[in-house]
Amino acid sequence: MIVANILTILLASAGLIFMAVSFFGIVKFPDFFTRLHAQGVGDTLGALLIILAMMIAAGLHLISIKVFLLFLFIMLTNPLGTNMIMIAAIHNRDYQGYNEEEESVKTNKSESNKKESAKK
Repeated sequence: MIVANILTILLASAGLIFMAVSFFGIVKFPDFFTRLHAQGVGDTLGALLIILAMMIAAGLHLISIKVFLLFLFIMLTNPLGTNMIMIAAIHNRDYQGYNEEEESVKTNKSESNKKESAKK
C-alpha cells in the first residue's frame, strides 16, 4: 500500500511538472508551431501521467477501468486536436505575413516577365 502511494505521488508530480513546463513553453517560444508542439507534447504526457497515477491510486476496481478509458480518449484526441490546429494554421494564408511574401514574389515575377517580353 505504501509503495502504491509513493508511486501515485511520483507519477502525479511528474505529470504536473510536464504540464508546467509545457505552459512555460507556450509563453516563451516565439513561433506558433513551436508553442503548439510544446503544448501538444507536454500536455498529453502530463495528463497521461496524472491519469496513470489515478489508476494506481484507485487499485483494481471498476473505476480504474473507467479511468483507463479516459486515458485512451485523451491519447486519441489530444494529438489529433493539436494536428488539426496545425493543419488549419498551415492552410491559413495570412499566417505570419505569408500573403505579403507571396504577393511580393508574384510582383517580382510579373515585373521580370514584362522586362523579358519588352526585350523580345
